[in-house]
Amino acid sequence: MVLNAINNIVELQKAKLTFSDTPNGKINFVVRMYANRWEHRFTVTGINKNKCSVKLEIGHGSLNGEMQLKREFALLDSMLLEEKSN
Repeated sequence: MVLNAINNIVELQKAKLTFSDTPNGKINFVVRMYANRWEHRFTVTGINKNKCSVKLEIGHGSLNGEMQLKREFALLDSMLLEEKSN
């Protein structure tokens, strides 16, 4: 469910997938908006039926890295809540 939500985030933001190793829980993509470029590297670990851990790295050179972290985690939370309610 978490990996599906991350893939939905890629689609939602019209991002370019740069690396995907879903069996190992890794999804990397680049988001471009106007003159800005952000690289996001998600890693999902400890995947089981009831819980997992999500690590997100923002690529070097990305502007407003902390803001991007908060934005992506908020987006992931909302996507997961929506999937859970369906």
